[in-house]
Amino acid sequence: MTDPMTDPMIGAISWDEVRALIAARVPQGVIDRLSGVPATELGHLRAPLRRFRTELLRELSSGDMRRYSAAYDQLAALQFSGLFAAATPAEALEWLTARRLLSFSWPRPDGGSTNADAHSMLAALLPPHRDRAFQRELAVRLAEWLPVRGDHIRWLIAHGLDAWADAEVPATDGYLTGWVREGSLVRHGHRGIGEWFADQGLRPPVPHHDTLLSWLRAQPRLAEFVHRLFDVPDAGSAFVDPYADRFGPENEWPKALTALAGEGLLDRAELLDRCLGRLLRGDRPGNLRGFLRLYAELAPEPEEVAARARDHVRLAADGAPTAAKAAQTALRSLDARLSAELFTELTAAVLARPEKALATVQLGWAEGVLRADPARADDLLPALAVAFGHPAAAVQERALRLVARQLPDAADPATAEAVRTAADALGPALRSEAHELLATAPPATEEPAPVLRPAPPAALPAAPDGPFELAERLSAVLADAVPDPGEFEVVLAALVTEHRRDAAALAAALAPVASGRGGDPLLFAGIGTVGGTLGCLVDVLTGREHRSAALTDELLARRDPLRTAALVPALRVLEAACGVTDAPVPVLLATPTAGDGSLDPAVLAERLAAHRAAGARPWPADLAQALLRVPPHALPAVRAAAAGLGCGLPPDIPPPAPEEFHVRPPDGSPGDAPRIGPLAPVPAVSEGVTGLLHALPDPTGADWFLSAFQASAGQLAQLPWTAPWHPDTVAAHGLPALAVQAVDPGPREPGSLLPRLAELPGEPGPVSHLLLAYGLTAARAEHRTAALDALLTLAAGGRLRPKALGGWLAALWRLSVAKPNRVLPVLADAAAGGAGRPVFEVLTALLGELAPDPGRRGLADALTLAADCAAAEAVRTPVPALDALTTPTAPRRVRAEAARLARILAS
Repeated sequence: MTDPMTDPMIGAISWDEVRALIAARVPQGVIDRLSGVPATELGHLRAPLRRFRTELLRELSSGDMRRYSAAYDQLAALQFSGLFAAATPAEALEWLTARRLLSFSWPRPDGGSTNADAHSMLAALLPPHRDRAFQRELAVRLAEWLPVRGDHIRWLIAHGLDAWADAEVPATDGYLTGWVREGSLVRHGHRGIGEWFADQGLRPPVPHHDTLLSWLRAQPRLAEFVHRLFDVPDAGSAFVDPYADRFGPENEWPKALTALAGEGLLDRAELLDRCLGRLLRGDRPGNLRGFLRLYAELAPEPEEVAARARDHVRLAADGAPTAAKAAQTALRSLDARLSAELFTELTAAVLARPEKALATVQLGWAEGVLRADPARADDLLPALAVAFGHPAAAVQERALRLVARQLPDAADPATAEAVRTAADALGPALRSEAHELLATAPPATEEPAPVLRPAPPAALPAAPDGPFELAERLSAVLADAVPDPGEFEVVLAALVTEHRRDAAALAAALAPVASGRGGDPLLFAGIGTVGGTLGCLVDVLTGREHRSAALTDELLARRDPLRTAALVPALRVLEAACGVTDAPVPVLLATPTAGDGSLDPAVLAERLAAHRAAGARPWPADLAQALLRVPPHALPAVRAAAAGLGCGLPPDIPPPAPEEFHVRPPDGSPGDAPRIGPLAPVPAVSEGVTGLLHALPDPTGADWFLSAFQASAGQLAQLPWTAPWHPDTVAAHGLPALAVQAVDPGPREPGSLLPRLAELPGEPGPVSHLLLAYGLTAARAEHRTAALDALLTLAAGGRLRPKALGGWLAALWRLSVAKPNRVLPVLADAAAGGAGRPVFEVLTALLGELAPDPGRRGLADALTLAADCAAAEAVRTPVPALDALTTPTAPRRVRAEAARLARILAS
């Protein structure tokens, strides 16, 4: 059988000719040659086109940028060739939606490139020899394929085929996403598909729509599409387009839909019901804002709210905070028309939510209802008592006083009993007041919170049992974005020792790991990361080409802010990659012996003796790291043993201690952010591991924050073990990253720097506590949880300095870096976890620093938490700062909370 790949005579157009057109890169050449040829005459090209596509995809995955570019430039011409040759809608769909053909630029004749032209792709499917059945089926298939997030090029093709061949495409999520985007483009002078047909001379002229409202009026399936919009993910995002209002109300989706409902083109009742249903289902905030905007534009009348009162109650109970607020506001417009039963249900539901603003409004509303009709006390008081468990102490207090005032109006004894039982949920500082106001049982003498006890030291992971287990564990380390430092150390040490024991067996075990990586590991893992440099070591151990020496020089040649202590693990791996073959050692010196990164001096002495017996000289970075891991008191003896091997020793200089701290308030300059950081003396040594450790980030420089973006979560996880006996030095290197996390959500990986820093054997000083203060106000909840773990670990070991932590929190508070709504809940969790007294001492220090400015935001909440800690821990230590906080010039709530704390401390 003749192969069309080799026989150019088959068909009027040969494969060689088409292959040359594709190689020329420019799609227009293919369009000019093939657009007039029926697909039935191009059947001999289908198989070679598919094979050539496979060949180009292999080139795209080669890792060679020249081969990649050459293949990429041919994709557009290849796709057009495939479209023209497609015999069925299924084949055309494959050429339109193949993964590597979804997004590419079009090469230009002059050598540049431009965006793909969706209209040209549509035109390729509209020649006279294509029948309408083909076009209708392809339109339907494309609409069904469209992803929910949208694909405007393929949407336009589906839409064009629909309009051309009357396909009646299904209203899929992807098609609706494209439809909404098309409507949003109208305000920019966008010309619709009918106008494009007219421009090409294919159809008579059609009216131009210059507003969204005008465009929507002309949509033949308007009601159907709008009905479906409420089921399409992210459709609401288009409703809150921040630029739409610049073009007038007729170009804003919520206002346009409301106007259409007013004209009778849309059913207003259905629009309102669908909007409420979407709000009840919930979604991400950006999408919900759009539907809330539509709800606000619809502005339901009280009669409409009354007809949907139960839905509004459900929304106030379970909806997102902004949606619940809208529902609460709408229900308030009903006034007496809201049934007593629904109002009681609403009150209990809203007060069970954590939002302070919603609860405050509901308490005020309930107070007015009870004032107007005291007979409703039996129904409402148990619902109001739900607020006794509210996380905001101000809400608890207001609810307590309201319930106490109205309790005499309750006729049913069961009501008073329910209220008194609910009072057990009040914070410790309010329980004594509840005893006086509600005649509850006297507060029981609470047992002191359990004493925090330090966790036993973690053990280092066991060494791998043989090369194949080593290969499995190495694969896990390579796959982990945040490798465990203990696992990394054990695996690195095993790679060195296994290579010395049986290099061939290790190479065989690592062969699948090496082949599975493909390409240059540093393209994906990064030059300064454990994963990237371990890839180089794998190349060495399996006999592949590598460039470890050059990478070592590149890392050491870096300048601030790239040259940081976070590079130490990567340098050690690269050193191993260079040394395992050129200067082998019997064992790594620096592998820790404990799960806190420390190294037993006796074990290090044994390893040095093994080097002596083997006639090996220690690797410089390995030796320097080992010396940083032994206790300071053992350093002289260890250094003397190492000196006997005839190798150069790193300078015996303790890690630098900060001379002072730089506090920089915001100055209003672009990109400026407040910061606090330690100023360290100029390092006495600048080379090797020791030099990296001594060169602390300079908080006065413009690059201080930039260095934070160079350290990945994986590098920060390794950082504490570089100097386990010097936590303040480690903290100084990690400070820029955590400072950024306080103002920017940053990575989603769990923060492991602070918990590991708290486990180090060295004594934490002021920089460690500054780092902890930054962690407590991190933007992400998971990072604040990591800071909570560190705080509890330090408190359990008796190494937390509450005064230092409270002082740093106050300093960050004054700079508006520490957010009360982040810091105080974490401190409350720490108190609940057994650190009540240390937290009280932290708050005492904080209050002492902030007392001169009693109007500062969050101060009343800090006093409330301090009162709860004092009541729970039976603290009776005077707090001098309370005098300044109870003066007439202080805000009312600050005075009240300070007075309560003073009473507790004096009781």
